[in-house]
Amino acid sequence: MSKRARCSRCDRALVACFCHTIKPLNNELSIVILQHTSEVKHAKGTAKIAELSLSQCQIIVGEDFSNDPLFEQTINNKKSLLLYPNDTAMSPEQLVENISQDESTNLADYQLIVLDGSWKKAYKIFCLNPILSTLPCIGISSENESNYRIRKSSRSDSLSTIEAIHSLLSTVEKTNFDTLLASFDAMVEFQLNAMPKDVQARY
Repeated sequence: MSKRARCSRCDRALVACFCHTIKPLNNELSIVILQHTSEVKHAKGTAKIAELSLSQCQIIVGEDFSNDPLFEQTINNKKSLLLYPNDTAMSPEQLVENISQDESTNLADYQLIVLDGSWKKAYKIFCLNPILSTLPCIGISSENESNYRIRKSSRSDSLSTIEAIHSLLSTVEKTNFDTLLASFDAMVEFQLNAMPKDVQARY
């Protein structure tokens, strides 16, 4: 049986390709996505939208990055912030304020580390890579509501990777990054329309 033809750019089946929705965007804050291996071929994954859309975005795939030279080089390349909601996480507004008060630095000196996977898989990446726990954490507003209807989460405040990136970039750069969500919404609608009617009713 022959494999379904795939897009060489987004690596989706041609029928599910979302490349026509992608709009190039310039971002000052670099994005580094640590993607769990289970997400690479996931039809509902959103990290690829960020990689294809943003001028400063890369994906590193794995779980344990302790012997990954690319990860080591990247983590030391700029001032790294981990997108991780905990009690000590600064807000995007606080980051902007900190930079405005320090004339020796700007947003381009920073990079945002994003863990791409389910909460369980993201936590596993966090635990397997102790260096991540040494990074300053940054969070996003819990008031954000997700449109990630095609994927269930145990947390009510869960956002997809692309929604989280969109929220943070929009706040710190004060620029319109809404085409990220346009690509995301197109992907969601395609996945929903491809489901049987009785399955659609659950979402």
